[in-house]
Amino acid sequence: MEKCHCAQVTFEKIVETAKQEGKDYREVVQACGAAETCTACKDYLVAYCEQQLQLLPTG
Repeated sequence: MEKCHCAQVTFEKIVETAKQEGKDYREVVQACGAAETCTACKDYLVAYCEQQLQLLPTG
């Protein structure tokens, strides 16, 4: 899974926006409404963002 279909936003866009605006990715997620409607993408979204932002070890 690469995007939140309900909010029509890719996980990559969330990470890019967080980096550009100097925000925590959770702020961006909340602002765009991702992972709030059906929540099917929530675990994938969190894992992707934390890995891309190096908040979790990759191994």
